[in-house]
Amino acid sequence: MTDTNTSGEHICRNCGVICIPHDHGWVHPEPWRTLKARRICDQPEPLRLATPQEAKRGAMQLVRRDRWIHEAQLRQLVIPADSSVEVAVVGCYQLHPTDHEHPRGWGYLADDGHYGFGATTTQRRFDGDGELAAEARALFWALHRLLPTYRVTVVTDYPAIADIVNAWRRGDLTAAPPGYDRADRPSGRKAKLMHLAPRVHEQADRVTVRVVDGYDDSALGRAANDLSVLGWKWAAREISKTTAGERALAIVSNVLGVEPVLVPRADGDDGDEREGAEDQSQATEPHSPSPIRESDSMSNDTSLRSRRELLINGRRVRISDLIAAGLLTPETELTFQQRIGETPYRATVTARGQLRLADGREFATPSRAAVEVSGLVAVPGWAVWRVQPSGQTLHQLRVKLLKDVAEEVDTDQARPHEEAEEARRRFALLEEARADAEAGQPRTLTVREFIKHWGIEDRDRTVSVQIDADLANHGLSTVPDFRTVSLDKTIRIMALPEDGQAAEAIESSPESSEPAVSASDEESVDVGLTLGNLLPDDMSLTFVSPTASFEEAITAMQVDDFSQIAVLTNPYTLHGAVSWGSIAAAKHRDANATFSDAIDRRAGTRVFDYDVRLLDVLGTLQQDGFIFVRDDQRKISGIITAADVVRKYDETATPFFLIGEIDQELRQLLQNTFDEETVKQACLSAGASFKSFDSMSIGQYQAVLDNPDCWKQLGWPLDRKVFIKRLDRLRRVRNNVMHFNPDPVKLADVHKLRNFLDLIRQYRG
Repeated sequence: MTDTNTSGEHICRNCGVICIPHDHGWVHPEPWRTLKARRICDQPEPLRLATPQEAKRGAMQLVRRDRWIHEAQLRQLVIPADSSVEVAVVGCYQLHPTDHEHPRGWGYLADDGHYGFGATTTQRRFDGDGELAAEARALFWALHRLLPTYRVTVVTDYPAIADIVNAWRRGDLTAAPPGYDRADRPSGRKAKLMHLAPRVHEQADRVTVRVVDGYDDSALGRAANDLSVLGWKWAAREISKTTAGERALAIVSNVLGVEPVLVPRADGDDGDEREGAEDQSQATEPHSPSPIRESDSMSNDTSLRSRRELLINGRRVRISDLIAAGLLTPETELTFQQRIGETPYRATVTARGQLRLADGREFATPSRAAVEVSGLVAVPGWAVWRVQPSGQTLHQLRVKLLKDVAEEVDTDQARPHEEAEEARRRFALLEEARADAEAGQPRTLTVREFIKHWGIEDRDRTVSVQIDADLANHGLSTVPDFRTVSLDKTIRIMALPEDGQAAEAIESSPESSEPAVSASDEESVDVGLTLGNLLPDDMSLTFVSPTASFEEAITAMQVDDFSQIAVLTNPYTLHGAVSWGSIAAAKHRDANATFSDAIDRRAGTRVFDYDVRLLDVLGTLQQDGFIFVRDDQRKISGIITAADVVRKYDETATPFFLIGEIDQELRQLLQNTFDEETVKQACLSAGASFKSFDSMSIGQYQAVLDNPDCWKQLGWPLDRKVFIKRLDRLRRVRNNVMHFNPDPVKLADVHKLRNFLDLIRQYRG
């Protein structure tokens, strides 16, 4: 474009703001000196003449948009600033068969609904590093959008991306992919990664990175991969901009489980800006979701209904939800009175959905605000904070919101009938359970019966998080925690303490069997594999009294083939244990030893609560051979031995090894049957990425074998659809195994793994 600037306006070399000649030097003129005060430098130097667009806006655009780029955010998932966000970044590089420009597609998706995709092109070949370069582009746009507003965890399957980010965090601001041109661009702008590096370094405590081995187990990663393929196809002119945008919206809304409603763009913000267009947000200023305008064509009622509906399907209610629903307003005062007669603590609701204490500190959750202001270890924030002047607790407002949601789901014709019915049934169950608990008659049922209300037979961790959130939204918990015991263990659905009872519960004796109050009742914690998960349901603890005889203890051990037995006065008082070893040692020391002499008193110190993680006691088990477990009633309820641990890991190891062998067989099958280009094209056609045979996942095997041309080339006389259906089932079994779910893989699924492995070997010859 030809410059038409005749007024002497130049772009400053140091800060990019307009500068003009003045008294044998250069200055930043008004109004830009005032409007760009956060950006201007003290000693301007001319770089080049400003373009008409730059002269109009007063500065050079710090970040130039890609030619193909689309960014947006799902409206239902908007969260307050300073929240934690996880974002997956993916690159897709593929040579275009008919064009000299070879697109590098990129995509990112964050769990707060932010997403983006696009592409750049190169006329060179990037067979090895092209995908890395594309993923670096995804990294740039993701962090450009999310920092510093949020605390960001980047998920990538490229260790090189993690190395670059961590290098920036440490202060190495030159880290970049091999071959990356770090020099400033002719316009005076910094190279994109060189522009991002200092921002990451400045926000080092707000950025972390996690490397995954493929995206089979990451819904965000799979969707980001799909977005990167859309970017590639858009740049390759295989699909239009409109089609790409529609497909992207469908992908992300489906993966995140929300309605496809976007945050309205700010005036003049075009998510598909062409290269050289104005970037509406400067890199030096925080990004924030676009404001919701009343003039938006999507009515507030429809959008609000869609967002509310998510709340009874596994997301915890937030303060911002109450504000959006009109149940709470910014600047409302809240009080928390720890004891009657004491001066209450005070907090103010902010427009961002946080609680601001009197000293100015702000917290994203009511529990954290209550903990910080009171100095207590844990406080159920939703129960203790009361809205003034009405006196309602935040939990009471939360319940009102949930009831509104239930009514909306009941009248929503767009939602599938079965799904709506399940949501209403769960809501009714939890409401009735709370009423029963408050009446002093908590419901009791087995874990297996309990989780069936969410349509599952074992505790998949994703659904466990949803159940935990549903319980929290209704002010409930299970005792014992449904995640920490075996499937046939009986649990009670209990109400969390309210208001005045809350502080009492926090300071109560550890002997209490009331539900524990977590440090933050808004956060779900991954409990892992616990001692309670290992205890069998059909076996009660066998024990003898301290006054028993050798014959009594020996007989009790022999009839059940035990190596040791507990010595108890009552179910709560453990004196120790007697084992074959302790009996032999006592008799060796003194042939006339009594039964009391054979009691190993040290065993009485090896008592752990049922919800302790197995990993935390492996050292004790290895050294001493057994430990005792205390249940939620503080009773000594079981004994766990090293043999029990071996049995548990065998339940996991058998399917784990079978899956490993299936993986090896399928990889060898594809390597011996297809060339790399055929596999790459099949993966790309299915929306999957491909790096190498060695890094392939079951999902990628499935993509190749489900391709009709590839199946025909394979030449097996089997039905493709039936084969792929079984492979997909085994993929889900594999995910459960790799997530170390507390419930063992079903024996029927183990048989399916064995049969499938035999089938592959049979036809491979």
